[in-house]
Amino acid sequence: MFSECCENMSSAVVVDAFVCSNVRLTGDLWQLVANAPDIARTVQPGQFVHISLGDTSRHVLRRPLSVHAVLGSVTGEPDSLSFLYQVVGEGTSYLTTIREGATLSLLGPLGQGWRVPQEAHKLLLVGGGVGWAPLAMLAEEYLQRGYVVHLLVGARNADYLNALVNPHVLADTYSPERCFLHLATDDGSLGFNGFNTGLLDDVLSANSIDYIATCGPEPMQKVVAAQAAKRKIPCEVSLERRMGCGIGACLSCAVKTTGGIKRSCVDGPVFDATEVLW
Repeated sequence: MFSECCENMSSAVVVDAFVCSNVRLTGDLWQLVANAPDIARTVQPGQFVHISLGDTSRHVLRRPLSVHAVLGSVTGEPDSLSFLYQVVGEGTSYLTTIREGATLSLLGPLGQGWRVPQEAHKLLLVGGGVGWAPLAMLAEEYLQRGYVVHLLVGARNADYLNALVNPHVLADTYSPERCFLHLATDDGSLGFNGFNTGLLDDVLSANSIDYIATCGPEPMQKVVAAQAAKRKIPCEVSLERRMGCGIGACLSCAVKTTGGIKRSCVDGPVFDATEVLW
């Protein structure tokens, strides 16, 4: 077990990262930016970082956060990491108290990221709420490569959705012939009125999609996986699990699969949707 954990950590490092900013975007959605060049240079879309909150008397375990974006320095070199997080418990509540100029211990990059098939050229990325975070890097990479990318994103309201994907920036940055936005809000304040899965069948019927990636609430991912299987489209899911150690030793993030019990932190968090036992 130990040798397997070490193998999965081959590119991971522990760094003391300078906090560039930690701001509330809207409601309970926050963005943390930390300077960590050693991780920024190697992290792949879909991987995560284990963050120590520093207050070890109350928060012994690190917290896993998906990398939302890699930001460049003034010279354009990978320099800093952006994390989107939602305040859901004591750990993330404490994280909001971290101020610019503080130092956080980061362990990463960790886990398996997205594995887009070579033959895929038309992608559909389905994100629900803060589940959009691990999809953002994937969207940027493949849009920059010139692929056709459909973004199907749902959130509770327009403010939350705009904070997650910033549709205006996407529209100004990428060609409308390659970047397609399909938006949904629970309250109908922007886009489709309802869950983003309410748009899924229409998007798949109207477009030729050859790969799907999804992250967000598990019931949403289950619907996406079922639609993908029905249409025989390769699909990957990023599963959220409580991760105690982040390196596969504690077995706290077990996922039931067709190949037996796997660990989200090293075998995932990205899995082939067909192997997950929902």
